[in-house]
Formats: sequence, C-alpha cells, structure tokens
Amino acid sequence: MGTNWAQNFGSLRLLKSGRYQARYTAPDGKRYGSTFPDKLSALAWLAENKKAIDLGAWESPNTEKETAPTVGELTHHWFQLIAPGIRNSTLRAYKEVVGLRVLGHERLASTPVDKLTPRKVAGWWQDTVEAFPDTAYRNHRAYQKLRTIMNLAVEYGYLTSNPVHVRVASRRPKSKRKDLPTTEQLKAILEHVPHRYRLITVLCLFHGLRLGEALALHGKHVFPDKVIIEGTLARVPNGNGGVKMELHPPKTQAGYRTVPIMPEFQHIITEHLATYQPRPEGYATETDNGAAVFDTSYRSIFYRAKDKAGIEDDLTPHYGRVYLITRLAEAGATPREIGAILGQEDVSTIVNTYMRARQSRPKTLMSSLDLSD
Repeated sequence: MGTNWAQNFGSLRLLKSGRYQARYTAPDGKRYGSTFPDKLSALAWLAENKKAIDLGAWESPNTEKETAPTVGELTHHWFQLIAPGIRNSTLRAYKEVVGLRVLGHERLASTPVDKLTPRKVAGWWQDTVEAFPDTAYRNHRAYQKLRTIMNLAVEYGYLTSNPVHVRVASRRPKSKRKDLPTTEQLKAILEHVPHRYRLITVLCLFHGLRLGEALALHGKHVFPDKVIIEGTLARVPNGNGGVKMELHPPKTQAGYRTVPIMPEFQHIITEHLATYQPRPEGYATETDNGAAVFDTSYRSIFYRAKDKAGIEDDLTPHYGRVYLITRLAEAGATPREIGAILGQEDVSTIVNTYMRARQSRPKTLMSSLDLSD
C-alpha cells in the first residue's frame, strides 16, 4: 500500500513541522483530516477509513475536537521545536521579544488557539503598541513570531487558516536615523541625573555601553580606570504575569571586553565606589532597596534629567554609542578598533548605522589641510 493509493483515496502531505497531514472525503460529502507524527501512521489512518467506507461501516467521527492548547502553551511548544536548530543567544532574543509581548499579554496567552480571531489579534496589537511605544521593531518581530506560532495551529488541525493578519503590523518599521548628540548635551544630562545613577549615565553616554551592560555590572567589574563587561540585564516574564530583570551572557564573544575609562570621568567612578561600596558579587548600581535597576526605571530617570537640562532633541541612552563611535573615528580609530571597545562584531553596522559626521567637522578638516608641499 503506497502513497499513490492514499492519494487516490484522500491526500497526504508533509508539513513544515515534520508531521504528516492526511485528508479524505467521506460519504456525507464532508472532508475530514488529521495530522500524524509519521507517514506510516497517516497512511494507516487513511486505510482504516477507506476500509470502513468500502464495507459500508463508516460512521461520522466524533465531532468533539481534541482540547486545543492556549496561545501561551503553543508558544512554549514552539520554543521547544526551534531550540535544537538555533543558537542559544537567538533563542534568548526570541523569548525576550515574544515573552514580554505575547506570553506577557494575559488575555492573548490564555486564549485557546482555536478561539483566536483576527479581531482578537488586532486588539492584542493595539495593546502592544500602547504598552511598548518606543520599540516598533521589536513589536513587529513579536507579530511575526506570533504568526509563525499560529501556523503550527493550522498544521496541527486546530484552525483552517491563520488569524494573525494585521496589515499595519506586518510592515517592517523604518529605522530612525540617530542624530549625533553634542558633548554639551550629554554633559548636561549627566549633571541632572540623581547621584546614584551617574555611573550608569557616564558609561552609556561617554563609553558606549549598552544600557543592559551598564545595569549588569557587578562591584568586581568596576575600577576607576576601567570596567569589565561580562553580561547584560534584560527584562523577562517572571511567570506571574509580570517581569523581572535577568542576567544574560553577551550575545557574541565580542561582548566580553574591557572598556577603559576616560581620565575626565574617572573621578565619577571613584566617587561611586566610595559612596555606595558595591559588593563584589552585587550590582554596582542598585535601587534604594538593594535590587537590580530596571531598564524602564532608568529610562524614566534619564528622560527627566534630559527635560531638566532643557534638551528637546530625541535622545536616549543608546545615543551615546553613536557619539563615541563618531568621536573615536575622528580620532583615527579603525572600525575594528571601535568594535573592540563597543563590543560590536559587525563592522558594517558601525560604519553604515552608527557613524555620523559632526556639522563642524568638515570645516575643521578643510582648515587643517596643508597644501604648501
């Protein structure tokens, strides 16, 4: 009994998930189907139903469906399916994006997949945009992953079509070009942040650390003349409907690095260590209660300091990387040397995305040219 026989009676196809889907048209004119872990099981199911039809013993199958998993349960199942084929850092990135926006959305996560409708998806998208207004690209990625996850629901027979279809969400957001902040702007912000958070600010704005890297520093990583990067703090679901800060290793080997502190700012590092005396295994900057600082909390502090400084430009802590990359390039550093300081493996990203030209720089360069020889 081969595949051709099965296809003459019904149909059989291999799904992307690795399962086999078998279907047939019954005497009542309706089409029935199911999925199976292997081809042999699918063929056996077709043979059993064909025999029942030939003998006149076929009866309509029980219309009660197998209990469908919730969106949250299918999401965890999807993580298990993809884990063997991708890097751990990629899996962590997926879990961070999907965890906050899909698993963290209680109404969506608790919805059985066969009850998910385009209208409910549209409601989830609206909630996501409102909850995460400054992360358009991550919101878009969460939408893409949710659509991929719900493709499994279709393959497993819980749905006939994928309900995740929001036109505006399917469009990749345009990258916003980061303008180069001035030294005066960055120093003004530094002067207006609370004393406890000056260390994080000086590391992000003038030394190119990512915010998660600055938050993750332990006492043993901070010295007056250098900081040692060995991880990053990121928000993840806490399992109770909320979020927590979790320490992750760098995504690439380049993330492990030592960053020298500019002499101009070493007194801030020394003062922080003397004032707060962080434990070697404790975070270098903690809240008043001795807990890890949430990135969202620090951003609120940063934006308040920016407002107090009278700065109207759209600056974020990440703009410090733009500033440092450009200033290092002006000082003659090569892209690879810059990458070693910034923990950036992709040199093209440094050149094409981050590097900027100060408005005053062309005039300075032209004035410095010596055409006498």
